Amino acid sequence: MKIAFLIDQRFKMIVEGTEYNMILLYPEMQENPNKLLKYAAFFNGKPYVFNMREILYLESYYRKTSIVVKNEKIRIKARLNEEEGKLPKDWFIRISRHDIVNMQHIKTVKGDEVEMANGDVLYISHSRSKEFGKNYRAYLKLNDRLI
Repeated sequence: MKIAFLIDQRFKMIVEGTEYNMILLYPEMQENPNKLLKYAAFFNGKPYVFNMREILYLESYYRKTSIVVKNEKIRIKARLNEEEGKLPKDWFIRISRHDIVNMQHIKTVKGDEVEMANGDVLYISHSRSKEFGKNYRAYLKLNDRLI
């Protein structure tokens, strides 16, 4: 039995002209897979740049948003809706009117409670629970974390 592993289009010539019983295709790697996504915000008139992987969640009250990184909260003057547009949809999901969580840092989900990696407990609103469940399962499946 002959098996071909086609990882990149540059190897297409190897497959053509040879008969294989099975060909496994893998997507091409992006140009720089280690490229870090950055998130920029202003705090007290100073610009801050965060690695999006480090952001646990964003919470908002009274038209101000807090960015939670580990055990630190940085308060910025921005609406959560505006900040939500800056975040990648495959990592971040809105769980309530006040909170957007980074799914990479969810420790546990029990009912309507989400425990984050730093121990903070956030609550999923009833109106967003179905969408959260669907997107979180997709995230887990995509990242091989679903059992």
